[in-house]
Amino acid sequence: MTTLLLIRHGIAEDPRPGQQDADRALTREGWTKTRAAMKGLVAGGRLPTRGYSSPYRRAMETMVCLQEAAGAFPMETSLMVLPEGRVPLADLWLRGLAAEADGVLAIVSHQPFLGELIFHLTGRNLEVKKASCTVIRWEGGAWRFERQYQPSELRHGA
Repeated sequence: MTTLLLIRHGIAEDPRPGQQDADRALTREGWTKTRAAMKGLVAGGRLPTRGYSSPYRRAMETMVCLQEAAGAFPMETSLMVLPEGRVPLADLWLRGLAAEADGVLAIVSHQPFLGELIFHLTGRNLEVKKASCTVIRWEGGAWRFERQYQPSELRHGA
């Protein structure tokens, strides 16, 4: 069985004139709250075996917070989870990953992509807050919603 941890990046800086969206970093508050949320996620038993992150800086920094909490695990960036990613293609990609091996895959991405992906996979229309985690399982040839953790729940001991 494959489990997805669909994680939205933490609080990022506002765009500055001339700055590329992909270059926006986590704020100091974003680092602090995201580190605490990822520690709570791991303390709650959600230990990734592999990670995939958007190549955007704020997503990669969120993945760093998760690796700090969980210890090192294989991680790579993926163009499949960009903010403007194509959900049906991402579903096919995730099904391929699920078919390759069982495990817990951490996916760090953005809105609106994550909300659209969650709806596509499970039929649930959820609010996806920064540093939240939605857990979905691949079981019996279908995606099944398991739980959504709000960032405040994670920070206070999921």
